Amino acid sequence: MAEPVIVGVRHHSPACAHVVRHTIETVKPRHVLIEGPADMNERIDELLLDHAPPVAIFSYLHSANRSHASWTPFCAYSPEWVALREGAAAGAQVRFMDLPAWSRSFEDVRNRYSDRVFDRAAVGTARLCRELGVDGSDALWDHLFEQPEPVAEVAERLHTYFVELRGQVPAGVDTSREEFMARCIRTAMDDGPVVVVCGGWHAPALAETWRSAPVGWPEVPLVEDARIGSYLVPYSDRRLDSFIGYQSGMPSPAWYQAVWDHGHDQAAEAMLERAVTRLRGKRQIVSPADVIATWTLACGLKDLRGHGAVGRVDLLDALAGALVKHALDQPVPWSGRGRIQGGTDATLVEVVAAFSGDAVGRLHPDTPRPPLLHDVRAQLEAHDLVPRRQGREVKLDLARHAPRSRVLHRLRVLGVGGFTRTRGPEGPADPVLGETWILTVSPNVESELIEASAFGATLEQAALAKLEAALLDVTDVTELAETLLTAVFIGIDGVAERVLSVLRLAVEDCSDLTALGRALAALLSVWRHETLLIAAQHPALHGVIEAAFGRALWLVEAVNGPQVRADRGRIDAMVSLAEVVRFGAATALRDAAASVMARRSLDAEAPPDVRGAALGFLWATGDPAGEADAVRAVGLAGGPEPLGDFLAGLFAVAREEVVHADGLLTAIDARVRELDAQGFLVGLPAMRLAFEYFPPRERRMLADRVAAIHGVSGRELTRLAVDAQVLSQALQVEADVAALLEAHGL
Repeated sequence: MAEPVIVGVRHHSPACAHVVRHTIETVKPRHVLIEGPADMNERIDELLLDHAPPVAIFSYLHSANRSHASWTPFCAYSPEWVALREGAAAGAQVRFMDLPAWSRSFEDVRNRYSDRVFDRAAVGTARLCRELGVDGSDALWDHLFEQPEPVAEVAERLHTYFVELRGQVPAGVDTSREEFMARCIRTAMDDGPVVVVCGGWHAPALAETWRSAPVGWPEVPLVEDARIGSYLVPYSDRRLDSFIGYQSGMPSPAWYQAVWDHGHDQAAEAMLERAVTRLRGKRQIVSPADVIATWTLACGLKDLRGHGAVGRVDLLDALAGALVKHALDQPVPWSGRGRIQGGTDATLVEVVAAFSGDAVGRLHPDTPRPPLLHDVRAQLEAHDLVPRRQGREVKLDLARHAPRSRVLHRLRVLGVGGFTRTRGPEGPADPVLGETWILTVSPNVESELIEASAFGATLEQAALAKLEAALLDVTDVTELAETLLTAVFIGIDGVAERVLSVLRLAVEDCSDLTALGRALAALLSVWRHETLLIAAQHPALHGVIEAAFGRALWLVEAVNGPQVRADRGRIDAMVSLAEVVRFGAATALRDAAASVMARRSLDAEAPPDVRGAALGFLWATGDPAGEADAVRAVGLAGGPEPLGDFLAGLFAVAREEVVHADGLLTAIDARVRELDAQGFLVGLPAMRLAFEYFPPRERRMLADRVAAIHGVSGRELTRLAVDAQVLSQALQVEADVAALLEAHGL
């Protein structure tokens, strides 16, 4: 029996794409089998429409206990894309030969064409890099294959490389996929010449196993009780680039696109111009002399490395050498794989971005779209929410425009760009039930909606399914409470019911006061705003609030340590407890809460911020002796740091009461005046934290009152030439210098 022609490739490699094209032209096959999702075989014609790459096949699975989504991306120079187009043009039967993306074989794979092979054979790749003097697997690939060499020579080298690479890894990896592919090859071989295009990792194994495979096209495996499917979506250069975090493929898509379109020599010149233009657009100085130096250095590196043309790394190294005038804090990004590290030189960040490219794919108008796109378009038009390219501002009164708000919140849940909420109800104390949105046309909206269609055919269905899928992985009480708030805004009561039942159990097990406080804040927002957003207040919501409130009280009792410094999360939790009582959401526990707070406000073992917050709780919830108790407590608060921490708790919980308490302000002023210079400096950071709980307008009111005590203008106290923290540091330095001079008798 004749042999199939198996072309092992690296995904998104122009060199491999040229080998594929040459092979199809030479062999004139009856069948072209391509590594790709077999569920698309009945829809190959969709891929052959006149699209503008990059595009991708988006596949999804959703069931009661499993959710998965992945992409099969193609750019113009992807070997698989070239195989599709060239095979069809040659009259061959073109077919995908791999398992669908919902197979368990792709459980943790977000991109079918991921370069997991480089991780598996890392030892051998590292040895080659050392022997050839290159940095990283991408530079190694460029050095070995992405140069202007005869196609036959490149093909032979690819075969040797992949045989060696596969030989380093034990058998048994990707067995189910390779069995599926081998059966496709064996079946096609009964009907004439066959060209197989697959990842180079699989090529050696398929060359050995196809003869023993069963005959007959394998059935595409389905999943019972699950929603599965695939759609074509527009893709982009940035999503392809490994520097941006793409799980696979070649870095610098714009470079390889230029090589594919214009050849190596013209590509290097075009990319140099592109990089310089971008840098100048970012107001970085690149002189003509810098450009000449870069090109001279690139050509020198090309010759030194034995390249036939200036390669990607040659040009990148030259740009770094000519334009960066100082030592680097991080290695150049192209010396490794993955996202750019923090601290990378700004010039190199922009260079990498230029090489990444900004192309966005476009689907042919006849490409089937899922129903969700049509439903969203209809909803936006019906509610006068159609975005504009220059952006439009939409203001909504939630009492009158709840349906319009729900449309926007559902889009936000689905992660669709271009719909940004800039203003909304800010916590339970916010009396304004209004929202402001900016609606802008996003270049990625079509692909985002197609991908969101995995969750449902209508906007409401998709938002519901997305929220339910997210619930599978959420156990934190804060996240659950925020999910409940989201469910309220999108107007789907069923999800809210399920979240409440899960949240009740999570609250009972929670031992984190900060997390419970955040959860209470979200729950109270639902409690106060629910009548306008969904239905009447629900008994289950009331039960969860009481359970969280009771659990938080127990945790407040357990916080001890008179030397423990103030904690924002703990203070915010105390604020939430006070607001629950103020708004009547836990009336049955009001007396119990008052008892706890009374004990804690006088407990010498409690941290100062807890004592202050407990006293603030009593004052804010109606204790008529609140101000008198606060004045007395200020006098007993201890040193400057405990005083500041105590006030932080007091101010946060009883902010509105403190603003109008002249007697308390006088007492605080007296305590501060008692401090010597060193004590003032020690206590200043804690005092700053305390006063940060007042908004600017109220801070100004307090400053005016303090100024009146001292007979000066409030403006003199609030206008500093430098930041207060800088002033504090300067005063500390002066004090240290004075102490040093005194110690040495100077």
